[in-house]
Amino acid sequence: MKMTSRPALVAASAAMALTVALTGCSDTKDTSGSETTAGSSSSNIDAAGLVTSASEASKNVTSAHFELATTGTIPDLPVTTVSGDLQNKPTVAAKGTATVNAGSTVEAKFVFIDGRMYADLTGGKYTDYGRGDSIYDVSALFDPAKGIPNILAKLKDPKPAGSETVDGQKTEKITGTVPASDIAAISGSRVTTEGASTAVGTTVWIQSSGDHQLVKISVIPVKDATLSLTFSKWGEKVTVTKPDVAAPTPAEGGDQKSLDGN
Repeated sequence: MKMTSRPALVAASAAMALTVALTGCSDTKDTSGSETTAGSSSSNIDAAGLVTSASEASKNVTSAHFELATTGTIPDLPVTTVSGDLQNKPTVAAKGTATVNAGSTVEAKFVFIDGRMYADLTGGKYTDYGRGDSIYDVSALFDPAKGIPNILAKLKDPKPAGSETVDGQKTEKITGTVPASDIAAISGSRVTTEGASTAVGTTVWIQSSGDHQLVKISVIPVKDATLSLTFSKWGEKVTVTKPDVAAPTPAEGGDQKSLDGN
């Protein structure tokens, strides 16, 4: 077996963390950088109907900006923030930055294109970390079968919790629960220490009018931790270009680096 240097292991760990993070959410404090302003109560809204509308709208998202944030410690998810732009149709591509904790804090740039993940963990050239779906399937974010559309469809016992403005968007805040297995499908991690069917507290903020897009989703995956995703800039053009990639070392035999550095 090939010996792997500590820097390579740290880099690989960081890459796994940032790719896991491309996808994943509680109405408690988060660090997403989004601004939320409380508003009046909207107990008379049709919460279930609004959630259904948001689920359908999310199936048609062509592109969006997303911000991922966490607080506390979430199992298997060492990322703390991700800021990215995603093209969802006609093909999935994304670019952005992620802050991960892989022994030390690393601010990493990433590009996902043509089903492969490229990451710049050292401030130099990007490294090809293999097939994107083998690390994390970014296309799952708005995948009708397992992404945001599915999570909204699986939201149980939705209840209105007032009107709020999030990043300038007027929204209706709705609370409910979603099975842990469905949350894990977009977070890329084991978000609960309980079983897959465990009900995870979930809060969503949905546009009060217009397309009824999902503006924010937040969950409490484990005690004293939160994970949130905030969306904006739907339909805006996203240009993703394959980056220059560092040449593999002779020891790698020309193969692209895997997550364990081998």
